Amino acid sequence: MMHRGVLDELQLQYHSLSLKEKEIADYIVQHKSSIQNINIRELADHTHSSTSTITRFCKKIHCDSFVDFKIRLSREAEKPSGDSNGFTQVQSLYNEIVNATADMMHQEDFENVVRMIKTAQRVQVYGLGSSGLSALEFKYRLMRMNITIDAMTDSHMMIRSAALLNENDLIIGLSNSGQTTEIIDALKIGKKNGAATISITNYNHTPLTDISDISLFTPSLHRMGDTHFINSQLAIIYVLDVLSMLLLNDEKLFRKR
Repeated sequence: MMHRGVLDELQLQYHSLSLKEKEIADYIVQHKSSIQNINIRELADHTHSSTSTITRFCKKIHCDSFVDFKIRLSREAEKPSGDSNGFTQVQSLYNEIVNATADMMHQEDFENVVRMIKTAQRVQVYGLGSSGLSALEFKYRLMRMNITIDAMTDSHMMIRSAALLNENDLIIGLSNSGQTTEIIDALKIGKKNGAATISITNYNHTPLTDISDISLFTPSLHRMGDTHFINSQLAIIYVLDVLSMLLLNDEKLFRKR
């Protein structure tokens, strides 16, 4: 398994942190480029916590100590650019999102998801709002490969379709937060009927990942700072692009497209 970066771990473990540890995490995300210039006592003062709380926080995100945390963070945190025009800001954000998504990818998980898609009798993709648009995009791609797939962007239709699935079927749920009640409820129903479940989401230790056989993780825009109107689906689309390319490595699927 690949060794995740410290920002990846901070994001994935966020929902397992205590309230005070979440405040420390939020402070670090907001000041990630300058954290290496302060010591543990100063960070404790800035976050109104104790050095022992910061030490526990570091261990929860799989760092040996605060010093280890700072060393690893310094390798990942980019220095802010002096050029702040819109063109370079968007380019920088896109690069950061793409690189962070690639860092969070585990090849074995992707290969297992591709195998599950290829062997499923039916594939259902569920997403609401902007995630629903990503679900529809994936549907149209896989339809061209002659894969039996449908996308649901209405919460009532998700529940109805999930109730008709069985052990030969597969559900893919899209939710950045991992807390979308409608997606979670639909996956629970499908899983109860024997369907396999996959989630594409930002965070681990959520109700969505708890009911997923496999979770593919994407970076949260929260860790990128103030992103204004940057599309929250960029990382999900990247994941769907990789899954599409892996499926097209199968000559039979490639010929059908």
